[in-house]
Amino acid sequence: MSKSTFIRGNQCLKSLYLNKKRPYLRDKLSPEQLAKFRRGHKVGTLAQKLFPGGVDFSPRSPSQYQKAVLQTRIAIRTHSYNILYEAGFQYDRLLILLDILVYENDGWHAYEVKSAYKISNTFILDAAFQYYVITNSGIDLKDFTLVYASEALDYEKLDEYEDIAPLFIRQSVKDRILSLQEYIREQVKVEKATLMLDKSPQIDMGPQCYDPYPCDFIGHCTRSAQ
Repeated sequence: MSKSTFIRGNQCLKSLYLNKKRPYLRDKLSPEQLAKFRRGHKVGTLAQKLFPGGVDFSPRSPSQYQKAVLQTRIAIRTHSYNILYEAGFQYDRLLILLDILVYENDGWHAYEVKSAYKISNTFILDAAFQYYVITNSGIDLKDFTLVYASEALDYEKLDEYEDIAPLFIRQSVKDRILSLQEYIREQVKVEKATLMLDKSPQIDMGPQCYDPYPCDFIGHCTRSAQ
């Protein structure tokens, strides 16, 4: 289970089940959604320049996720690098790829990049899930920081910036995510149990179809309700 899968299940367990068991029922992504995904990737790559000189463990395909986890484990154990991009961690069949992991004076610090202009509750939950996986995999994280866009960042000029420091805001969220660790543990159990069902859970359409993200099974659920 990845962090995006976890967030999906937290929003709607039916969506979680369909995503895993019936992915062919998913709605086609709109051009706007595709553009948003591309923008997020470009912002994440740009933010790496805040911590130059790192090694990139980005897997080229899902089949290479385990390779990223192994490379990360070796790099941390041997202190081969002080800066890791897309560091992989796994615990209890949960998998995450952290945007940036940095070894500073007192130990390892996690940085997760968001292209939005403010921190949402979903971003906090996302960070809490990542912290849960990383720390339970045996890494003592000294801090967890969200890096998000400042008002100086213009999405239309991502390829033009030279000085990127003013484009991002860094905010530690460790205190907020520590209080969510028990919730993460219990929600993981619920989501894993859902994925073991013989059929999707019976959940009526409602606000969860759009909050915090528009679900990509709305078309299927709408047709089923008719």
